[in-house]
Amino acid sequence: MKIKYSVVVALLALTFVFSSQALAVTSDIELSWNDRLVMHALRTVHSAETSYQMTSGSGNYGTLQSLQQQELVDAGLASGDKYGYRFTLLIRPASASQLESFELTATPLVRRARFLSFYINEACEIRGDDKFGRNATVADPVIEPCGASPRTENERLSISSLRTIHGGQMTYQATSGNGNYGTFGQLYDAFLIRTGFVLASSYRGYTAEMTVTHATATSPARFNVRIVPQQYGRTGIRSFYIDESGVLRGADKQGAPANETDPPIDN
Repeated sequence: MKIKYSVVVALLALTFVFSSQALAVTSDIELSWNDRLVMHALRTVHSAETSYQMTSGSGNYGTLQSLQQQELVDAGLASGDKYGYRFTLLIRPASASQLESFELTATPLVRRARFLSFYINEACEIRGDDKFGRNATVADPVIEPCGASPRTENERLSISSLRTIHGGQMTYQATSGNGNYGTFGQLYDAFLIRTGFVLASSYRGYTAEMTVTHATATSPARFNVRIVPQQYGRTGIRSFYIDESGVLRGADKQGAPANETDPPIDN
């Protein structure tokens, strides 16, 4: 009896997880339990591609086998067969007019009506329809919209790290810095900050550079931090700047550094 109860509780928990992920499902498409499993697998590959691109992929997307080698997807997904579906991944190399992209389709192995086909690309919206066994495409209706894009998350977390650095610098100057600001290493050693750009100059698709100027008889201590996308247009769009004033500035600089003349931003 206890085993049956545990199974029921586990199934209810999984149902809640998958239901919460479907933020806005197209009303005229009914999703089965297996449909939701397939959609979860599509999301898993999308997240894996984002991680792979920013780490071992060096800006490129990976095959399903490459994602498995980095332990980003399981063997079932890497084989291309899971949940009664065939997963097919197509990677399109970058060109002079287009960034690298990928398309992932999930097509039912049993070709009959009421078995949905699915599609996702780097934009992360899941599309699909009842295609009677044919592949879904980017032209099919959106079944589940994307949440925050990876680039948006990169910007948000990078901005958060810059603000944390500013707070740490204010504390460092007032304490162990004796009126001067610290380098990344000094902030780390002082146990003030041990996350974000202080831990590694490349973080969340951005690269940071800090300049520290000690106080002199004629000028006060200063510092500034500039961060730029590691790959403009892929890992980020805007560049950001912060200094001892605490004013965060940034703009789309086409990958070039921001500076003190750029407009203040609040998000």
